[in-house]
Amino acid sequence: MRARIEAHPLTSVLVLEVLFEALVVGGALVLTRLLPGLPGYSVRGPSQSLILVIVSAAAVLALVAVFHWWRLAGFTRPREWRELRLYWLPVALLAVPFVGGVRPIAASALGVLVLAYVATAVFEETLWRGVMLGLLRPTGVWRAVLVSSLLFGLGHLGNWALRGFSVLVLAQAFGSAVQGVGLAALRLRTGTIWPLIGLHAVHDLFLQVSALPIPLVEVPIDTIFLVYGIVLLRGRTRELQIPEPPVPVTVGRADGTPRG
Repeated sequence: MRARIEAHPLTSVLVLEVLFEALVVGGALVLTRLLPGLPGYSVRGPSQSLILVIVSAAAVLALVAVFHWWRLAGFTRPREWRELRLYWLPVALLAVPFVGGVRPIAASALGVLVLAYVATAVFEETLWRGVMLGLLRPTGVWRAVLVSSLLFGLGHLGNWALRGFSVLVLAQAFGSAVQGVGLAALRLRTGTIWPLIGLHAVHDLFLQVSALPIPLVEVPIDTIFLVYGIVLLRGRTRELQIPEPPVPVTVGRADGTPRG
């Protein structure tokens, strides 16, 4: 089954998009029926959003485990990572939300936010920059980056089931698609998804504790990510189209020394 999925990458990622969108929307409907008093989204305590993102993160990790997609998704060993210096700009951008100061927030609310955004980062990076980008990669780098980024943006439209339909949801979807180009470029250039998960979680958390309105901060950051992603990919598409090679295995003698 794994071979069939990988042989039809575009169809496979579209199916995955529909399945995980159905998980979020359907889960919100079920939770509303079972727990009518549970808010769709809240930073002060349990919410439908928190439950669903934890379930989604567990589901996508189970998917990776079942199909042995750890390397395809970018869960590589530190010795295989490369060009981590490219994170200088994304790390510098983490300071942007604090230009206008810090918003006071209770310790309990901060704990909820940390849990929520770690789960969100694991889910979103594993699915879109991991599995989907990995499946699409052999079809061409630009196609893989653009399709996975577009689907990343569309995936955020499911937030209407948790927060209600609004212009803000549409703006979030568009911004996510734009930012996805830079995130995908970092994944391909560095050969790993681990730093992306950390960057994603910290970025989302800092937006919440910033005193500035989130859209005011997100627009310039998303634009910079788009431009940065294009710069990182220019002239590198041929070499980046090939997935990470298997981990080399050294065959040794019976005494443990390598064969010469």
